[in-house]
Amino acid sequence: MKNIFERFRDEKSCYIYNRELEGKALKEGNVSKALAYAENATRSLEEINKIEKYIAELNAIKMIVVAIEQDHEDFMRSRI
Repeated sequence: MKNIFERFRDEKSCYIYNRELEGKALKEGNVSKALAYAENATRSLEEINKIEKYIAELNAIKMIVVAIEQDHEDFMRSRI
């Protein structure tokens, strides 16, 4: 199973690859191929957005955990 950063890297590479192929297909006048590449790039971009949202949620959770840990440390110090 890939970790979140590997998934992000792979989706980014896939997005760039499909956009490049889309551009080549358009230059060649192959609209149907360009459309297929554009759809693949769009799917990768959607996954990238999901991953970015997930990472933002993890960061929010981390901030809450840090605040709880700090509160606990402050409480323990006040009891000494």
